Amino acid sequence: MTEAVVLTARPKRRCFPGRADQIARARDFTRRVLGPCPLLDEAVLLVSELATNALEHTKTGDGGQFEVTICRCGTSLLIGVSDNGSENIPKPGLLDLESETGRGLEVVELIAERWGYCGDQHGCTVWFELTEPQGE
Repeated sequence: MTEAVVLTARPKRRCFPGRADQIARARDFTRRVLGPCPLLDEAVLLVSELATNALEHTKTGDGGQFEVTICRCGTSLLIGVSDNGSENIPKPGLLDLESETGRGLEVVELIAERWGYCGDQHGCTVWFELTEPQGE
């Protein structure tokens, strides 16, 4: 009988004050944690989008905080941005080609293998998964 081996990666986490200047710090944290990685640019972009959403659409922007959690396991990245909650459910909005804002979750949906959220008005985590393309 073959025994299954389960490998778990220890996630890296960091909390940031709910201020706009902290979005750049969240991007830097993501770069440092991931180091050289084929998915680095995509991960940094999506963390930036979700941190911005946390500030603009949740209680985080009213003196709260957000947390970035990064779990790298093999060729897969699972990243979550936790906020202080909102009455609204995270969902992509209607695409307005004239608007310069409001596209964060559309970008996440376009780039990530999958994404989702868990939580409520007291706190919510929006997460995404990126997977390195396999050799051809």
